[in-house]
Amino acid sequence: MQNLSDILKQFQQKYPKIEETKLAEIVQSIAEDSDIRQFWSAHQKELKADAFQLKMMDLHEFIQQKKRIQSGEKSLYPGYYPQLEIEKGYPHVRYVADEKKQQQLMQADKLITYKMPKAIKHADLQTIAETIAVESGRAEAVTEIVETLTQLIAKPDQYTQGLYLYGDFGVGKTYLMGALANALAANNIGVMMLHFPSFAADLKDAIGRSNDLKSRMMAQAKSIPVLILDDLGAENLSMWIRDDILGVILEYRMQNELTTFITSNFDMTELTSYLAETRDDRDKGKAARLMQRVKFLTRQITVSGKNRRLDN
Repeated sequence: MQNLSDILKQFQQKYPKIEETKLAEIVQSIAEDSDIRQFWSAHQKELKADAFQLKMMDLHEFIQQKKRIQSGEKSLYPGYYPQLEIEKGYPHVRYVADEKKQQQLMQADKLITYKMPKAIKHADLQTIAETIAVESGRAEAVTEIVETLTQLIAKPDQYTQGLYLYGDFGVGKTYLMGALANALAANNIGVMMLHFPSFAADLKDAIGRSNDLKSRMMAQAKSIPVLILDDLGAENLSMWIRDDILGVILEYRMQNELTTFITSNFDMTELTSYLAETRDDRDKGKAARLMQRVKFLTRQITVSGKNRRLDN
């Protein structure tokens, strides 16, 4: 196989009228691109004789997408940069995730969410720490979240107790936990964040049908390295939900020392009373046993504020 310069000369000689068309600009841009010249030189022996003629537009695509990324314009595949490789003797454009995209893909792989608001996808713990922590009602919560995250990253093989975020509706508990979930996933720690009332309702709806959904969801909630139960206490509580869903999850996580976080509009005392009276029965003993697991897994932090969303 000849070098790229000789191939370009022969191509122009074979098609002399090319100078009168826009194709001349494409050929010139290929000739001037250092990445293509380097690629051709490195793979000269592997490329087939008709590689340039058949794959000219692929080479042009490589140049165009590279320029768009360099100029900050939207590329064909946002978050991916073009790379040339050999495929069956011909140049092929492969798109590779950039560093930011790789982080997003890893985060998506490590983060499981269930019926959570879209806003938490963009919740950023560093931004919150810089802009919100000055508010006394949220400062302690942010500090505790950051310290817990630091422990989880530094000592992944040791048990780290989670947090029980208590506060009124709208003070930002869910958003704070969303920011934590994103930070955990970005540090390659598996995390599941689920809206417990929706989770409980969907499991109830699955009764009598295939048990695959229930089994899979319960298995994930029990065994994920970090679990965030959001809005505990807002579900339509029944004995089954309390004992066979919440109780089973918390028991497993306590026995296996798996980090757990909970948000609720109830403080722990109020949650104890809530768990004692389901629509099916009254059982202070079961509520007390369940709260032992809650207190083993979490420590209570009060979140207060001006009743405004953190993602505004």
